[in-house]
Amino acid sequence: MSSAHDANTTTSNPTSTSTPTNDIPKHRATIAGAAGNVIEWYDFSLYGYMAAVLSRLFFPHEDQLVSLIATYGVFAAGFIMRPLGGFVFGHVGDVIGRKRALVVSVLLMVVPTILLGLLPTYEQWGVWAAVCLVAIRMLQGLSVGGEFSGSATYLAETAAPGRRGLAASWANIGSMIGMLLGAATPAVTLSLLSSPDVDAWGWRIPFLFGGVLGVIALLLRRGLPEPQPDDNESSKPVDDYPIRSLVRDEPVAMIQAVIYAAGYGVLFYIAMVYLPTWLSIYTKMQLHEALFIATAAMLLQVVIIPIAGWASDVLLRRKILLTATFVLMAVVVAPLYALAGQGAHWEALTVLLVFAAIVAIPLGVTPSLMAETFDRRHRLTGYSLSFNLGFGIAGGTAPMVATWLIHRSGDSLAPAYYLVGCAILAAVTLLTM
Repeated sequence: MSSAHDANTTTSNPTSTSTPTNDIPKHRATIAGAAGNVIEWYDFSLYGYMAAVLSRLFFPHEDQLVSLIATYGVFAAGFIMRPLGGFVFGHVGDVIGRKRALVVSVLLMVVPTILLGLLPTYEQWGVWAAVCLVAIRMLQGLSVGGEFSGSATYLAETAAPGRRGLAASWANIGSMIGMLLGAATPAVTLSLLSSPDVDAWGWRIPFLFGGVLGVIALLLRRGLPEPQPDDNESSKPVDDYPIRSLVRDEPVAMIQAVIYAAGYGVLFYIAMVYLPTWLSIYTKMQLHEALFIATAAMLLQVVIIPIAGWASDVLLRRKILLTATFVLMAVVVAPLYALAGQGAHWEALTVLLVFAAIVAIPLGVTPSLMAETFDRRHRLTGYSLSFNLGFGIAGGTAPMVATWLIHRSGDSLAPAYYLVGCAILAAVTLLTM
């Protein structure tokens, strides 16, 4: 799949006089490309895992469900900014160079995360605390809009021949390590501190820790070289406005990628991010217990993701492997949610491990699939926009939509039914790509 497409791709500008990636160790490009995703997804997912705490600190309401919907609304606001971030950083990456986009995106995540850790609560600032929280989340969304697609594209373009799936999967390994830390840090914090201490000051610790991770990520990206065009890529120059050539030359591919990314986003967030909070509300399980279980599930994903990327290089075409995965999830999600709802720890652990194993397949395969979908001239713009329009908006609103569906229907399994519809849509779209 990859070689057939790339034989017809064209080169981007990169005004780069940096050291060609062929002259540096592959592991250095991999570490540099994936490092930013650790801090990006630690910071961005941390809000989701801390939603139950933040809801009572920034959106106090007598009805816990209403308070949580408001908190998830802010979570969604960060995702709504992602298409803008994808456009900005995609343009920068295609026209100026991948390196510049990757460095700025990390910096733009670190500063808002530290500000969030220092932000006064509703009790101290009233409604202005909530306003500032929304602004911070929007800045974080702008950053994430450029980081993931930029690093995945960078890893794909610096990959060894025939190993693009494995190489690009490291973008999501970085993401999962970040989310792993994003779940583990609040889990430890909530388990060690009393509830009054958490509300008073303990909730700030995980966010301030993100600042430390951010400095490490910036240091790792120093000296990051630009990827060089493959020998089979022509020298056609990049458009001054890559969005123009993208819309003119590949509009169908763009629409397909958006729809697929939407299903992928709902799959990920309903199965992996929303479920711990769901368990803490609709069962007798404590939030920190659910987060520890989610942490174990993500450890499994870190193992499976590169295997899935490798399998898409040597065993099955990427879209066939992904289609089968989405069909499988559509079949099992409702029974698994019902099993988790029994409230026993072993049942919740079993469900999250099964979800983790299934979701790890698109996590490992999607980065290379999306990078291969677009011509090199506007690859980062196409990837960033489609991924963030689909995954960002549909995935980012998934927890809020799921909570609203439960509120309206009274059925605690409503999130599972929502995921079934989105998984089927993604599977059908994959078959047309």
